[in-house]
Amino acid sequence: MAEHSPDADISLYDWLALERIPGVGPVTIARLLKAFTSPLAAMEAGAEEISRKTGLSEKAARSISHFIPPKAEILRDIETIRNLGVRVITRWDDDYPDNLKEIYDPPSLLFVRGNILPQDSRAVAVVGTRNPSSYGIEMTEKITGDLVHAGITVVSGLARGIDTACHRSALKAGGRTIGVLGCGIDVCYPRENKALVEEMVAQGAVISEFRPGIAPLATNFYRRNRIVSGLTRGTLVVEAAPRSGSLITAGHALDQNRDVFALPGSIMNKRSWGPHHLLKQGACLVESAEDIVVALFEQVKMIEQHPTQELHEDYPDLSEIARTVLSSIDLDPVPIDWLCENLKIEAGKLSALLLELELRGLIRQYPGKMFARVLQ
Repeated sequence: MAEHSPDADISLYDWLALERIPGVGPVTIARLLKAFTSPLAAMEAGAEEISRKTGLSEKAARSISHFIPPKAEILRDIETIRNLGVRVITRWDDDYPDNLKEIYDPPSLLFVRGNILPQDSRAVAVVGTRNPSSYGIEMTEKITGDLVHAGITVVSGLARGIDTACHRSALKAGGRTIGVLGCGIDVCYPRENKALVEEMVAQGAVISEFRPGIAPLATNFYRRNRIVSGLTRGTLVVEAAPRSGSLITAGHALDQNRDVFALPGSIMNKRSWGPHHLLKQGACLVESAEDIVVALFEQVKMIEQHPTQELHEDYPDLSEIARTVLSSIDLDPVPIDWLCENLKIEAGKLSALLLELELRGLIRQYPGKMFARVLQ
């Protein structure tokens, strides 16, 4: 906590009271802290003094000076914070993320589970649709893994789909990842990511600007998205609809003078329309993690034992018919019936060939007997 009080609990109580005042957000809190020595001093000042020192309207000043903190609620929040081992960092603390300090409206408070380290300033956001294609998942896993191997922290929003794939891939690669919640730090959303959150707390951080108990309301995610981009040097959009939260995050990145990257996809896939729109607007086209690393961190070298690999068209140790089957499968899943019809191979023999390719890690089976290529 910032040193606004000799008693940490009193100081935390005052911060939680100040951020509860209706109409008082990060920009107003910054003005109050610039004019007064602490949250308590700001709340104890008269309306006339607040208005004179900060330039706030008389109505806003009265709202602050007349506010009565809900003591029981705040004490419950403090208990939750203690029980979860949450750290509360203010914008004026030394360990507040440097990248985030630079945006227009950085959160006044960050509720943090895990640890934010100085090295996390070398960070990239990876965002995308909640309903990705197999190509989107494959590329997210590949690019995220390579970013981690280059020493980059990966940031996302802990949503279903691309966000979850990004966090899981970073953990699997042994790297750091930070998730930003659009709800209170004690609220797990979506619920199926509970185990993932605990892994991230041990190997990175999960953060929120929302006090405990705040539900995942739709309006919260717009605010969440500016933090996702604000924590990083650049944002990669993998797959997204034209009017999606991922494009809102990209918009925040542009407003924050950060780079925006987009992964191209099939023009037949609606999930590619968002990234393609960004590319038309001047976003950097990404084919590999190296494109991002070179653009943002020229001094960082991609680790040689984890190069960006391409799809290989020739496998000399495979039979000719197995190579034919492999060459007919791309990154988007295709049904076994389609392969059987187009390759004119008997179903039993085709199943055996597909099993061989799957066991060798060259393809992956999806529900409904669908098969897709695996990036090597």
